[in-house]
Amino acid sequence: MIKEKIDEFIKKIPALPKNVKDCAKYLESGDLTKAANSASLDPAFVYYLVDMVNKPIFGFRNYVQDIHQIFGILGVERASQVVNAYYTSLILPKKWKVFKINNADFQLLQSSLMYNWNNILKSLDYNKIHIASIVSLLPASLVVCEEIFEENIEDVKIIKSYQDISYNELLYKMSGLKLFDIFEIICKKWELSEESIKFIQYLSKKIEDGTILSKLAKYLYLLMFYELSKPKFIQAGLNDFIEFDIEFVQDIYPNFMNIVEEK
Repeated sequence: MIKEKIDEFIKKIPALPKNVKDCAKYLESGDLTKAANSASLDPAFVYYLVDMVNKPIFGFRNYVQDIHQIFGILGVERASQVVNAYYTSLILPKKWKVFKINNADFQLLQSSLMYNWNNILKSLDYNKIHIASIVSLLPASLVVCEEIFEENIEDVKIIKSYQDISYNELLYKMSGLKLFDIFEIICKKWELSEESIKFIQYLSKKIEDGTILSKLAKYLYLLMFYELSKPKFIQAGLNDFIEFDIEFVQDIYPNFMNIVEEK
């Protein structure tokens, strides 16, 4: 029954506006000018874009609101991340009732994930746009979990009060799915590339085959754990979704910490 509710919620995710889809398409081909032209035709996206990129973590010295200038400064990979972050904004709840955060906190999580993921990919000299941009969609899976648990909030409260069980394990008991499985469903709904879906499967199934996707999956897994382990998100209950799997990430852990803690 819960699985059916997940399917219903995913189906209700709105189709992407044409101008935003066109923007994403032009970014995939590396055409920043046409991407900016398409973005400028959607007022809601323009508002979101200006608000997002002027946050301190993006490092703009002055307030920037010209769309072409923004795209030029961001570059293809980072602009694609912001487009994907906008996708997620379309399904945000007006008020979070299960997890103790708000939409401003959620945007901070997205921004920090993007910032650190960019540094990781730069360190590894990897610049494929599909893998670079996917990070800003990952938090969308938390939105779906909020929806699932909110519809069953009394049952969730009772179970959590009597059992020492993580939200991820509770999600699995209720639906047969875990956080990264839901992430894969969302990305298929939004028609991401086959390479993106394959990468998510490396992440969800913890596939280790010596390929670059396998290595990157370890970094993204550890990054999500790292971000959700910050005090704000521990208090919100979101760190319950990712456990520290030392066997999975031990070979990349020292380098990961050097990258994310470099000043």
